[in-house]
Amino acid sequence: MESRLASAAFVLVFAVYLFLASVGGVARYIPEPRENAFNSLSRGLLSGHLYTTKEVPPGLAALADPYDPSANVEFRTNAAYMVHDYSYYKGRMYLYFGVAPALLLFIPFHLLTGSWLSQWMAVALLCTAGLLVNVLLVRSVKKAFFPGSPAWILAASVLLLGFGSYAPILLARADKWEVPIAFSYLFVSLTLRFLWEALGHPEKCARWVALASLSLGIAFAGRPSVLPVGAILLLPFLLPEPRKSLRTWAAAILPLGFCGLGVALYNQMRFSSPFDFGQRYQLAAEKVSNMKIFSLEYLGANLNLFLFKAVDWRSYFPFANEPAYGASSKNHGMIEHLSGALLNDPVLWAALAIVAFVIIRRPGARLGLFVAAAGWAFLSALTLMALFCGICSRYQFEFLPALALLAALGVMAAENALTGGRLALARCVWIPALIFSSAFTVLYSVNRIVEDHGTAAIVMTSKGDLRDANHEVEIDRFLSPGDPLFRLESGVIMVAAGHQAAAQSVFAALTRDFPDYGLGHYNLGRVLATEGRTDEAIAELAEARRLAPDNMAVARDLNEELAKRGPGNPR
Repeated sequence: MESRLASAAFVLVFAVYLFLASVGGVARYIPEPRENAFNSLSRGLLSGHLYTTKEVPPGLAALADPYDPSANVEFRTNAAYMVHDYSYYKGRMYLYFGVAPALLLFIPFHLLTGSWLSQWMAVALLCTAGLLVNVLLVRSVKKAFFPGSPAWILAASVLLLGFGSYAPILLARADKWEVPIAFSYLFVSLTLRFLWEALGHPEKCARWVALASLSLGIAFAGRPSVLPVGAILLLPFLLPEPRKSLRTWAAAILPLGFCGLGVALYNQMRFSSPFDFGQRYQLAAEKVSNMKIFSLEYLGANLNLFLFKAVDWRSYFPFANEPAYGASSKNHGMIEHLSGALLNDPVLWAALAIVAFVIIRRPGARLGLFVAAAGWAFLSALTLMALFCGICSRYQFEFLPALALLAALGVMAAENALTGGRLALARCVWIPALIFSSAFTVLYSVNRIVEDHGTAAIVMTSKGDLRDANHEVEIDRFLSPGDPLFRLESGVIMVAAGHQAAAQSVFAALTRDFPDYGLGHYNLGRVLATEGRTDEAIAELAEARRLAPDNMAVARDLNEELAKRGPGNPR
């Protein structure tokens, strides 16, 4: 019964992963998988060099400063080039991302199948594999310490690990940025799994510690930010037998050290320094070399955004919408699609239950040290990401899987430690929390997909690609029929096609149905302005300005219309 329920839950999670990753539609930018970032790197490696096969856009090298965002914007965003977030160095295009996903996933897939793996499928497979590792780990902990748990508890753990970890939000835009994060998730999960075995089998500790060290080294080669997690390799040495074993010490140091040396050599051969990952050569929306990448000044605000930021709840599907973020530090970079995990994913609070269980019940060193390992994996990754200059939802997947793992163990601890009325009360708390958390992460993922397709529609319209723009609008209409965004997009496309009267009707209806939708008023004002109806245009633009005071385009167009009316023409 336990296996059947858990398997059904696993299949459900996997199906949701595939749906979100495939509908996310990042492949619309690079429809041919062989041209995506990691396959471009893989093709370069197979050809015997460390740079990608991505061609340098003509004219980029001729720029006085090719890293100036205002100068290179055409090369970064033009569909013919698409080199945004590549590293440009000495006339070649590199990836500042780790090389391990190319070596261990994309190249083997190509050699085995003759095809090229799409990045969205890679992220879905990596997240699914990581989930499987964590489910098997939880089952092992259950067998060792919580054998009295009900048969269905493992299925609940699958949902918690699969949805509560924020994996759906990562999968909603499974692109080159998400590949190394999903890759490191899998190998950090394997590290914890091997560490669990090392703590339970002191006589075979060296073998398991070696595997844990190797897994962490591979994770580092894919995502260098996981390095602080490496401190968990010291935990087995708190036990007397491993501490006395030189073999176990070597097992902890050598595999991770070997991977670290490999990464250093890779960097040296690319950028002439073992410590240079190429990020300062990044072609980005901001000049990276001028940015304060890590700073304590970001810590408080980022922790609040990561853990406690409320989303904007709406009355139409998918209900959970990206919030406004307000002012941030002048040195702060992007803030993108955040949601406070402890506020919107409340089942994660169950992690406190396993901590309390270990402190109060003292079940033994194995469980205690493992909880410490998962806790450090969570806290170290959270702290590092909170010190970073820009934050987004994909960074949350760097630390939330470890917290979800602790929460799954916390639910099991509560189910075993409590009885009678206390157990019933606990279930009245954690089961609704799990349902809400699972629903939230999926709904917020759909919101991200809708926003991405909406942005794509606007961009395609601005470039005259009305057919593909309409396709993006239809996807939004399917995913969120009540969302004003697809109606806005439809009107923008009508304007681009020269159907001003039809667009005016769309925008007018939009502002009637959604009077607080600033972009609706803004676009209606622009259409009215083109028809010479200055006073009506000013009224709509002024309302848009009130609703979106930080939107510079609204302020600019409003001022232009006010200038047309002139001081001698009263309202």
